[in-house]
Amino acid sequence: MPSPDDRAVASSELLTLLPPRVWHLTSTGGDLWCRRPYSFFFSSDTLASDFATAMGLGELWPIGLDATVIVSSEFLTALRDKDVTRIFLDPTLDPVTGDVHGPILRLEALIN
Repeated sequence: MPSPDDRAVASSELLTLLPPRVWHLTSTGGDLWCRRPYSFFFSSDTLASDFATAMGLGELWPIGLDATVIVSSEFLTALRDKDVTRIFLDPTLDPVTGDVHGPILRLEALIN
């Protein structure tokens, strides 16, 4: 059984679950860093930078997008093309185990 922090979302509710500005990590300014099937979104550039540092990802930096871009069919198609079906929101890294924790939005119904 999925945890309460792991839930499927409908397209009509995705925008309401995201902060107005969504930050993700990038290496070029035009790409989206992910670890299939997960992508990692943040409510601030500081949280994104802190996560990248904790993961040892020195070559990445945060870039912000309006949440309406994230829920667009073009963006959701790009996620599908990358085989991303889950989004961590404001994830944290357990320093002992290296496990990533945080709410997960399952996008299968939106992009399949």
